[in-house]
Amino acid sequence: MIYSKESGPFALIIFGGSGDLSYQKIYPALYDIAEKGHLPEDYAIIATGRKYTQEEFYNFFEHSLTSDNRHHKHSVENAIFKSLEKHMYFYQGDNTDPNFYTGLSKYLDKLVKEGLPCGNRLFYAGVPQSLYQTVFANIKKSRLNKSPCGWARVVIEKPIGEDEASAKKLDKIITSTFTEDQIFRLDHYLGKETLENVLVFRFKNNIFEPMLNGNNLDHIQITSSEDFSIAKRGKFYNATGALKDVGQNHILQMLAIATMEQPKDDSDEAMIGERIKLVKSLTANPKDIVYGQYAAGVVHGKDAIAYRQEASVPKDSQTDTFFAMKVNVNNERFKNVPVYIRAGKQMAMWLTEISYVFKGKDPYRNVLTIRVQPNEGIAVKLFTKKPGLEIKVEPTYMQFCYKHYFPGEAFDAYEKLVQDVFAGRHTFFNISKEVEAQWRFIDSLSKNRTPTRFYKAGSWGPKEAFALIEKDGRKWLEPYPAFCQI
Repeated sequence: MIYSKESGPFALIIFGGSGDLSYQKIYPALYDIAEKGHLPEDYAIIATGRKYTQEEFYNFFEHSLTSDNRHHKHSVENAIFKSLEKHMYFYQGDNTDPNFYTGLSKYLDKLVKEGLPCGNRLFYAGVPQSLYQTVFANIKKSRLNKSPCGWARVVIEKPIGEDEASAKKLDKIITSTFTEDQIFRLDHYLGKETLENVLVFRFKNNIFEPMLNGNNLDHIQITSSEDFSIAKRGKFYNATGALKDVGQNHILQMLAIATMEQPKDDSDEAMIGERIKLVKSLTANPKDIVYGQYAAGVVHGKDAIAYRQEASVPKDSQTDTFFAMKVNVNNERFKNVPVYIRAGKQMAMWLTEISYVFKGKDPYRNVLTIRVQPNEGIAVKLFTKKPGLEIKVEPTYMQFCYKHYFPGEAFDAYEKLVQDVFAGRHTFFNISKEVEAQWRFIDSLSKNRTPTRFYKAGSWGPKEAFALIEKDGRKWLEPYPAFCQI
């Protein structure tokens, strides 16, 4: 279900409209939606912030689409850009000032008087969570949380809170202004095409799902590595770290989708319920987690500074930019099938994948790998006979590659999830109980931390991460370099 010309007018109000999230993710997603013709004739996108005049904002918006951005690689058509720009507005002000909200309410009324039909209302909370109390209280006080002519909804970005207790406090703030059906807690990993396809691959086919269990699997591996630094996020990142930044959300989402039971139907409730059930079944020994931090090194032939040399990072910081851990799924299907997870920044390559490693004398002969990014696809590692008179075997791969079967049909995760919000579909968003279950698991580990180890930028992490898996007689998989590059 998508938002379309028949769906009626809307106003999208972006708090933090001059920030990095809007620049990197939201504006490119809105362009892609417009490019596909999924916006109605009448709508308004109102960015809010302290920085810009209307003209300066137009320049900021254009630059967000035309600058180098790994999330938005294709060209921008001038006609579509100009059409979208006509619907873009910038409301300047300080969102910590209560008068900002009464002024915003009057501004929305003014747009209606000038010809924008009264319609649905969507808020995007792209601001620090320390401002939530002020923002949501004033949205409610000024009655912005209700639209006189349609629905009103709000999008909240991950991570929500820094532990289970703070997540509950934030949830109380949010639900004091919006009801649960109005709230969309966004983790963009749930919008990734390949991750959504894991569910189809597992539950709509009869080949592999019967084999994905403790009778046939030796273990599962999840790798989520990035070949870039924290950039300008030093203040946020140093207070958060890798485990809380991506472990609590991205990684647990992937693990849940890779190992959850089949929902009874395709409803939001059934899908989310199985994810929650899976997360609640997870256990891990705090001693089976390795925390790492990147030191100076070389990434793709270029010198890289250490984390402690990044802007706004203390010189003695112990914050983790990497973690590796062993997790157990305590259900009947995956009993005795350990899951090894590693994730971090400034590593050897940019890669996210899930690998099911099958049992055998050499368990690494047969591996089912789902590549989430880049070169999205699914591959099965098999051994086949080489041509010739002698019986010689070598590893080969059977592959399904998105870019080959569906060229030109790629959907960015934010594009898909914004469409889902318009459509009122919660399947690939978190509810409060899911967020709390995720934090409960992460809290049990972060409260009993092992020391932070160091690894060279451009490597696959600290040596202790290799020892973690090797002590069980296993090894980290080498990523297949030709994955979906035929």
